Amino acid sequence: MDNVIIKKSSKVAAVDFVPAWGDLDGNIRRLAEAAEKVAEQGVDYAVFPETAVSGYLFSDSAELAPYLDTIPGKTTAAILPILARTGMYMSVGIAERDTDTGLAYNSAVLMGPEGIIGKYRKIGLNSQDQKVFAPGNTGVKTFNTPIGRIALLICYDDTYWQYVRLAALEGAQIIGWHSVSDRMMPNATPAEMLGDHSTVAHVQHMSAFNGAWVVCATRSGIETNPITHGQLYYNGGSSVWAPSGHKVAQSPVLSPLELEPGLNGIFCATISLDEADKQREALLAKRRPELYFPTLAFHRSPTDINATTTKVQTTLIAAQWDKSTSSLDTATVGENELLVLPELSALPYTNDPNVLLTHAEKQGGTFEQTITKIAAAGKGYVVGSYPEIDVDKLYHTVVLAGPAGEILARYRVTHLNERDKGWASAGNAVSVTSTPIGRIALAAAHELEVPELGGLYSTLRADIIAAPAGLPSDLRVEIESHLFSVDNPPTGRADFIPYAIATLNQLWVVCGGRHDRDFTSAAIYGPEPVVLTPTLTAERDAADVRLQAQVPAPYTWINQERLISGQQAIWFPPLTA
Repeated sequence: MDNVIIKKSSKVAAVDFVPAWGDLDGNIRRLAEAAEKVAEQGVDYAVFPETAVSGYLFSDSAELAPYLDTIPGKTTAAILPILARTGMYMSVGIAERDTDTGLAYNSAVLMGPEGIIGKYRKIGLNSQDQKVFAPGNTGVKTFNTPIGRIALLICYDDTYWQYVRLAALEGAQIIGWHSVSDRMMPNATPAEMLGDHSTVAHVQHMSAFNGAWVVCATRSGIETNPITHGQLYYNGGSSVWAPSGHKVAQSPVLSPLELEPGLNGIFCATISLDEADKQREALLAKRRPELYFPTLAFHRSPTDINATTTKVQTTLIAAQWDKSTSSLDTATVGENELLVLPELSALPYTNDPNVLLTHAEKQGGTFEQTITKIAAAGKGYVVGSYPEIDVDKLYHTVVLAGPAGEILARYRVTHLNERDKGWASAGNAVSVTSTPIGRIALAAAHELEVPELGGLYSTLRADIIAAPAGLPSDLRVEIESHLFSVDNPPTGRADFIPYAIATLNQLWVVCGGRHDRDFTSAAIYGPEPVVLTPTLTAERDAADVRLQAQVPAPYTWINQERLISGQQAIWFPPLTA
């Protein structure tokens, strides 16, 4: 693409397209008709769903085999003339047969006026994929086009933070995400409802952590396999997300409907490549690969001996204080409870480095003495943070005090925000401590925006991240509330970053924090908020929010062990470089 003029602003579209099960030729014709209609709207780049020319619900490889296509093949032959004539770029999901091996892959192909630009084969295979598809072998690639650098991902890939991060490290400005995000049918049994996860309920993290425009196409309607009579129900949710992590367009989320095959909706947004570059570069600059090397590149076995195996019950408590005060003198904890205080716990909230310098103290000083007394008095666990001085250096230090009145762990914040850079040095080690209530990791809430840190703690089999927080974030959960089965979905009221870290790493995240106007950073985030573990934020006038919780956390369709063993670590070395 040398000497090609790059458009700084483009119109993108997430397209809801409904394929007819097992009708390859008919679906290709409908796809071509849909591409024509999308191009008529002046769209520069259109994303169509996963397996758009075959359907998705197949019981085995023999059943799917007649409906596989090749790349290049029938689908590309039908679409490329339209793109050459209209100038539009387009990516679409295809059940692909490899011409050399005969293996089937869940693939997406990127095409434009100049022809086929590249393809991606899905790496993150779920249990349904594994019945019919081989694991993807292309890796995650970013393709240069005149409308920007585009990477492709497919559906369940969004369960893993690593794959979109690999695209960001290659400079992706736009992510095309192709999905058939299903829900349980309304007549499902209670046991079946525990699998009601819907991957489109996870897409916000791809933009928020990586500074890319994310164009998410999924289908609607009900799919019926006429051979097995199995059904999947899709309720839409195609969307476009800005590099800031905010949603800019979305299709309606509806109850199951019988729909005619073909185009079902076009959802557009205008994007700026400069916005993506600025946001991505700022986020990637916060990474510290030396901390992730080599752990994030290792394969982890399901039999990892570090993992907690005994289930225990504990109370998780996130303290909520006003931003203008410290309530350390009134903090209490009960036996085997975990209390997490707001960050810089002995002080009112401040952004002033001089104030923090003035209150810096050594290990074993007043602050540590205070929280050890609180922990000992209640025979519980307390986490807070303070400005630590060590010879000629200052650190933002998070500490864990235990029921015997001792400091069990200290963690010097490794990823500094702009405030902390004004006075603190970065720490050089993470912290996970085994306790009778689980493996507790320490962090400051603001540094969880670097997903490698949460990923590292998951790999080290932490059960809980105790993360003292400052003020509420401007970025909250914006995922459509109808995609949740719990009574109190977090949409609009929960800080997004710790919410995403809990789900992406299958652990509890507990943030003591401050309230500011109608919002709070005091919250408890569970690993499966769609069905089982609702996000809990502190009420406006409450001193805390608390939850009787199980450790390791209860799970539905995935847990930490399945998450880690399902990762394809062969692709991960760039995360540590």
